[in-house]
Amino acid sequence: MAEILVSNLEKDGERRPFVAHGFAMLGSAGGLSVLRGYFEPGWRWSTDVGPIAKTESCQVHHHGYVIAGSMRARLDDGTEREFATEDLFDLPPGHDAWVTSRVPCEVIDVSPAATTYARPAGLAEADDSAMKLVRRGYQAFNTGDLDALRSLLAHDVLQHVPGHGPFAGTHKGVDAVLDYYAKLAESTDGTFRADLVDVHGDGGGHVLAIHQTTAVRDGRKRASRASILFTFVGDKATDLLELYGDLPGDEAFFS
Repeated sequence: MAEILVSNLEKDGERRPFVAHGFAMLGSAGGLSVLRGYFEPGWRWSTDVGPIAKTESCQVHHHGYVIAGSMRARLDDGTEREFATEDLFDLPPGHDAWVTSRVPCEVIDVSPAATTYARPAGLAEADDSAMKLVRRGYQAFNTGDLDALRSLLAHDVLQHVPGHGPFAGTHKGVDAVLDYYAKLAESTDGTFRADLVDVHGDGGGHVLAIHQTTAVRDGRKRASRASILFTFVGDKATDLLELYGDLPGDEAFFS
């Protein structure tokens, strides 16, 4: 029998205070977890959360919505971006951030990784080596860095695409896999992206990466969820098995 699961964020949630300038509330109902952050003016990750996490920069991947106020984030490579009221944002791990508004910045974060935010050092999740390689691979894919992608793939890599669409089948060898990626880009005028949602690993070279794909084709925009099961031998991916949340819909989009 199906269940309706309800939880009140304020009453049932876990309060995680910052060193100063606010707090976060973590709540869950079944498969949904939500973090609500209340960041007061003067808040900065490096001084208000960094001492709790004990990392050089924030290692949590955020998928959020700004309810009020504004905040600016700086990635470890120096890239900066501001987000404000009613903005959606995808902020990758490896960043500092600070409030820029004169009013508190209130944020809802629905990323699976948000459950680890403002958690004491030693309790936060850590990627294994293969998970780190997968994160690098997604970044390279979305920036079109073919040299980086080639360095992560075994020369005889196999990528399995299910179904009966135009890209279905097993792409054999690193050149064939990169050609498949090029065709995805070509068919969407370079708009195709696969943005990580969550990464799971077994510590033994197997990684499941859950992502959201977005693309525009013939004036139509599509966003859908999919995943890839990676097998690594050493630092090279040898087998990639694609899985889809809506395979018929994705096939129809590309047909």
